[in-house]
Amino acid sequence: MIRFRSYLLSFRSLFYQRYYSSSQIHDVYIYNSTNKSMEKFEPKYPGTIFWYSCGPTVYDSSHIGHASTYVTSDIIHRILKHVFNYNIVLMMGITDIDDKIIHRSQKENVHYLEISKKYEQEFIDDMLKLNVQPPTLYARVSDHIPLIINFIQKLIDKRFAYACPSGSVYFDMNYYGETNEYKHHRMNEQGLSSLESDILNEKRNIRDFALWKGRDKTSNELKFQTPWGYGRPGWHIECSVMASRTFGSHLDIHSGGLDLVFPHHANEILQSTAYHGNKTWVKYWLHTGLLNTKSMDEKMSKSLNNTILIRDMLKTYTSTQFRLFCLMHDYRSPRSFESAAIQQALFVDKLFKAFFDTVQACQKGLVDISSLSEAETITRIRNAHEEIIDVLANNFDTPSAMSRLQELVHWINSHMNYDIRDNENIINNIPTCALFLAVDFIQSWLEIFGIDMSLSGHENQNVSSDRILLENVIEKSVQFRTNIRDICRRRSLTDEESPKKLLLEQCDDYRSQMKYLGVEIKDRHQGSTWSFKK
Repeated sequence: MIRFRSYLLSFRSLFYQRYYSSSQIHDVYIYNSTNKSMEKFEPKYPGTIFWYSCGPTVYDSSHIGHASTYVTSDIIHRILKHVFNYNIVLMMGITDIDDKIIHRSQKENVHYLEISKKYEQEFIDDMLKLNVQPPTLYARVSDHIPLIINFIQKLIDKRFAYACPSGSVYFDMNYYGETNEYKHHRMNEQGLSSLESDILNEKRNIRDFALWKGRDKTSNELKFQTPWGYGRPGWHIECSVMASRTFGSHLDIHSGGLDLVFPHHANEILQSTAYHGNKTWVKYWLHTGLLNTKSMDEKMSKSLNNTILIRDMLKTYTSTQFRLFCLMHDYRSPRSFESAAIQQALFVDKLFKAFFDTVQACQKGLVDISSLSEAETITRIRNAHEEIIDVLANNFDTPSAMSRLQELVHWINSHMNYDIRDNENIINNIPTCALFLAVDFIQSWLEIFGIDMSLSGHENQNVSSDRILLENVIEKSVQFRTNIRDICRRRSLTDEESPKKLLLEQCDDYRSQMKYLGVEIKDRHQGSTWSFKK
């Protein structure tokens, strides 16, 4: 096997330094869900991003809807970090206290943290298999109960919230409307934010939402003591508290699935701006499109019983193929996990792998590239690089970026000739450096997007000494077979080149090559045996 990585490191750094450095001053524009418009990305501190991501509610195994959200967010994270050179502090919130977790713990008669810890670790393992980079830190609701209580108490003290005799606490929408710009609650018009579990006659306004869910002091349910009674946190308050604990009164980016826009994120804005006393708590809201069922009308959800677990999906498709599926969809748009979309990802996966395999064939002189212009290849690489930077700066347009990579492969493939019988004497002296540069260029961008492919076209794995030995043995075996075929295909041989003599020479040469690799072949009367050389 030919390994280009070590040989191209210095070449890559020299070639790309000029182009990658240009991205440091490249303006980036993103779609801000708050204002529903494209905006120039300008974080509070130049070159630095404070980012909070809503994480999973860990009461069950994660499905590919979660995978779609977090792989897509990971792609954006990688682009901002590796293309536009931002330093990023990313926190992910983990909801490990929730009604669904508690109900499951009661059903299975175990502590609620036993349920949440089990599925949290399973989620982390799933993300690792999908090559999703872990956040800078995780934040768990169970670790922030005192801070949540203090946060709510401050809202009560500032009259933005009120406690009820039941122990529940609600956010006061009327008071907020009198003292603040009400537009923050209009991120998406989807109706009222009341929960079915709320006691409506306790509320001052039907739009008020729960910050704390009161529970009877004598009940066996999970509950925590507060100045206003017993209970546990509401859903929305946890993210505001955990993010404020680390980032204070300002976030550059807050991300999550499109289904969280209302009421979750809308209510986060209300309670956080009220707490901090500012008009803008999060500057940019990023929401990823939902993964739907085949009908495209129904999102994938555990409650709808239409999910595919991540572990089950990975039995059929690789993490690379799923990431390609995400890359070829606009991050804000819904995507359907159905045959046509998956087949497109499989096609692109096969396209790149076949291209990398062809490069090895070119290096061995098995493919004619005499019509491939070195100068034009380098020019096309340069243009593709600049175009990819431009489309990624326009709201992370990965489908267009992937198209540029595919176009480069198709163009190079169009200049390759696999029928080399009439060109055997000329192709061995054709320079292939530009071709290797194209390979390294494509691999570099795939790595930025979170895809690591070895040159042989296989998804990168931990290369062991046994694997290297196997690859070398296969390489020599394939070469031996090629030599035998060449001898058999020759139209005429001289007396010194009798077929029997040439075949035996090839067999002896193959035995010598195997001995060099540590495999000793011994000829016997009725055949041959082999053993590992000590």
